[in-house]
Amino acid sequence: MKRLRRQAVDFDFDGGTLTTDGGLLLLREVDRRLDLIRRLDQAIPDPRDPLHTVHPQAELLTSRIFAIAAGYEDGNDHDALRHDPAFQVAAGRVPAEHNYDGDHSPLASPSTHSRLENRIDTKTILRLNELLVDLFLESYEQPPEEIILDYDATDDTIHGNQEQRHFNGFYDGYCFLPLYVFCDDHLLVSHLRPSKVGAAHHARPITKLLIQKIRSRWPDVKIIIRGDSGFAIERLMRWCDKNDVGYVFGLQHNNVLDKQIACEMTQAQIRHGLYGGTQSVFKWFRYRTQKSWDCSRWVVGKAEYSSQGTNPRFVVTNLPSEEGIVDPTYRRVTIDGKRVRQLQDAGTLCSVAINPEEFYRTRYCPRGEMENRIKETQLGLFADRTSCSRFVANQFRLMLSSFAYVLLDGVRRLGLSDTKAARLRVDTIRLRLLKIAARVRVTSRRVVFHMASHCPSEALYEHVMQRLCRSD
Repeated sequence: MKRLRRQAVDFDFDGGTLTTDGGLLLLREVDRRLDLIRRLDQAIPDPRDPLHTVHPQAELLTSRIFAIAAGYEDGNDHDALRHDPAFQVAAGRVPAEHNYDGDHSPLASPSTHSRLENRIDTKTILRLNELLVDLFLESYEQPPEEIILDYDATDDTIHGNQEQRHFNGFYDGYCFLPLYVFCDDHLLVSHLRPSKVGAAHHARPITKLLIQKIRSRWPDVKIIIRGDSGFAIERLMRWCDKNDVGYVFGLQHNNVLDKQIACEMTQAQIRHGLYGGTQSVFKWFRYRTQKSWDCSRWVVGKAEYSSQGTNPRFVVTNLPSEEGIVDPTYRRVTIDGKRVRQLQDAGTLCSVAINPEEFYRTRYCPRGEMENRIKETQLGLFADRTSCSRFVANQFRLMLSSFAYVLLDGVRRLGLSDTKAARLRVDTIRLRLLKIAARVRVTSRRVVFHMASHCPSEALYEHVMQRLCRSD
């Protein structure tokens, strides 16, 4: 190697008990606060004989979920990580090089992790999803007055000839179609589906179970579900209408809807000609499909005109009016041979915002923030690393990434709130707080992590650790 002035520059891998993931201590404290790994262990049956088991199931779950959080996407990475002192401490073992109990065995190998993935069944997956909801409910000290559940589907490209392999025309490839449900930053559902189904497939039964679970804890909370046009299906909206659940869904435009905002589109075009830029005009109106809907519903129409031309958008909702304004809708009936108008739906309330633009921008547009959370799980936590042959095993991999998200979001929520770093993405949290070099020194009474002396995140790390270690 090139010399540094008069000195030779060389390297070796004989530094001793070192780790590049000293920040896993933070995840260890988050796990203690959430009691996550223990509850996961209880939710997953372990058929192995304890007398012949070297690696407890809780240890397997800790090492795999912590590895995903630390940026290691593949189970094969554990061939090296099983010797890492930070992962050994996180899993409850004294670092193997200086284990005073005489147990020098490393953590589990990749093959052991693979066997865990392939013995999971669908009943276990349901219990894991239920745990996600429990963690969400426990994150609130007091029941909120209102929650908004954001629904969205995304593509998950497959890796070969796997179970439930199908081509999806919208994404133009072979993929899975996972369904996610978030409430703000909280992940409630990550459900893997084949891509031959629609975006709202299983949304109704999942919603039913979610609402039952939430209302069993918070009976008075107002619940609103929100999604794009793929979720504006009659079965889901009808269920929400009957069960006092609000919804705000995008609505695919058609000729009938376009005619409803024809005047508003002309106004937007005139404004564009006068002022340039993108101009929008909004309108409330009632709409019912010819066959699929069983009643009329309120729709916000957005007539948008720009240099690219027209861009009509629509949102359907059942949110009642805070002002209690009655919408008088009429029907034509025959009385004494004359066609007259008769009040049909007296008492039908118009939507929550008198201003349709305010409703559209404050009630519907914020759903785009959910896409950032999906990116965090897909890109930052490898939720798309579903390369197992069995479909259920791939669903379990998705769940592992989901629980890694729960841990990192716990760092954000419990340790970074009320700081300038409160909105850091999970990959940035990993870079600043987990990827810290440390020398691990083990004595008979202590395991000490000597962090890098010139760590740029030293102050932030100490602040987060102090908050996480406070008495509950």
